[in-house]
Amino acid sequence: MLSSLIALAALSGAAVPPAPEADAAATADMAPAISVLQDEEPKDTWTGSVSIGAMVADGNTDLRNASATAGAQYRREKDRTTLGFSWNYSQQKNSAGDFEITQRNTAANAQYDYFLNDKTYLLGQASAENDFQADLDLRTTIGVGVGHQFREDDELKLNAELGLSWFDEDFGSSEDDNYLAARAAYNVDWTVNEQVKLLQTGVVFPSVEESDDGYAKLDTRARVTLTEKMFAQLQWIFDWDNTPADGV
Repeated sequence: MLSSLIALAALSGAAVPPAPEADAAATADMAPAISVLQDEEPKDTWTGSVSIGAMVADGNTDLRNASATAGAQYRREKDRTTLGFSWNYSQQKNSAGDFEITQRNTAANAQYDYFLNDKTYLLGQASAENDFQADLDLRTTIGVGVGHQFREDDELKLNAELGLSWFDEDFGSSEDDNYLAARAAYNVDWTVNEQVKLLQTGVVFPSVEESDDGYAKLDTRARVTLTEKMFAQLQWIFDWDNTPADGV
């Protein structure tokens, strides 16, 4: 599924950057949003962001859309806790004049990293999401692994991870699926200059039991600072399930 989200306007608080992993669910609509602008990440404090967006179209196309995302991270010298959440909802009027749901998905994730030294860390992660369009009642992952922090400064944050996860999908009208999967992920947070920031998170879950099973997600964001407390953000999410529900 290919999806995009325009987030506009941000209300900054002190501390709360978007979770890099946010693994967040996708939205196929463009909507203005109010968000908390990320500050630099000091140690021993929470940082992050919250955004809320909505759009209503009336005329040739009757559309209602709402979305919300949130991310938080708590960084200390020896460990790091990352949380993420996203929700998207859309309705569109059909030929009979009734509104019907065209998109409804929710996702949440959590990860804990313990640093063995300045660069290498052990991790535990969990995620959960559902997706109306994909006939997905619940997808959950629980796993462990190891990661390497290549850089972590004001200009660039870059890390990569490898591990194993239990992957489980519960579908509404299709046979459920679960398997042991490898997990590979990376996160990039690049401050190009004072106005522009680029972020990307990628994760893939290939099954170690069946070569036909696999899931991947790529989350790319471009953020432009408008004022001290406001930014505009373009987000594109690529979401791929190699064995989706029947007919999807």
